[in-house]
Amino acid sequence: MEKKMHIVSSTDDNYAQHLGMTLSSLLENTSNPEDVVISIIDGGISQQKKQLLKETAASYKTPLHFLNVNMEEYGGAIASRHISKAAYYRISIPEMMDPAIERTLYVDCDMLVLDDVKKLFDIDLKGNIVAAVSDYGELRRLEKMGITKEDRYFNSGMFLIDMNAWRENDITNKVLTFINENPDKLGWHDQDALNAILWQDWLMLHPKWNAQTHVILKEYEAKSLKEERVLRTVRETPSIVHFCGEAKPWQEGSIHPYTAGYFEYLAKTPFGKKQAAASNNSLSV
Repeated sequence: MEKKMHIVSSTDDNYAQHLGMTLSSLLENTSNPEDVVISIIDGGISQQKKQLLKETAASYKTPLHFLNVNMEEYGGAIASRHISKAAYYRISIPEMMDPAIERTLYVDCDMLVLDDVKKLFDIDLKGNIVAAVSDYGELRRLEKMGITKEDRYFNSGMFLIDMNAWRENDITNKVLTFINENPDKLGWHDQDALNAILWQDWLMLHPKWNAQTHVILKEYEAKSLKEERVLRTVRETPSIVHFCGEAKPWQEGSIHPYTAGYFEYLAKTPFGKKQAAASNNSLSV
């Protein structure tokens, strides 16, 4: 029997539709979607949208359930215009899940998955607590926070977790403590706090697994010819496209090259089909 692949995401009601697209693309491109188990951290999702998310997963014969987080623990968390408090809840993943689960893959609810995530579950973490991709939009964050001068800062939109190592090292409590004691340092919210605690304990993955907008739109300038070759591969054949930042494909006039991909996979979900039906009805009136 194949070991189950546990995928976790988090959303509030506003981003539930986009999460539907993420799940559709992930399951469509997974070799064995029936071996996937989806857990959604409930950041305030309506019953109607919960049902649509369940139907999205069910169409691939994939079980999906919701996790409840102790929101009082995040009273000191700072939200912004395009990042809600729901983004912080990933910090509590190991405490919310079955202790028997060895690995969990977290994915943001604004990601277009174009490769088989089983490849991530098969990697050697080499003793690290998480595996992730460097952040290409914000440089020298650790130095700015007074942590270290080493430039080892990951994007928290996607990371693979060694659940036992996370719990053994009490990472959740350490990150929450950092959030509560350093609100003035959290320019990038939970991502800053996670990096402050895990900067020495993460494995760097190929950037194709979190192809950020800064790279896709060539807003990030490569530091070398070798890095430029790598980033060219990311732009041409990304494994996971991350619609990070304020510019989103669902916004009118989007210039993101993978905007069409977003709508392609959204159309496969009950969210997209419901929108199409409503559009057809309005045209027929």
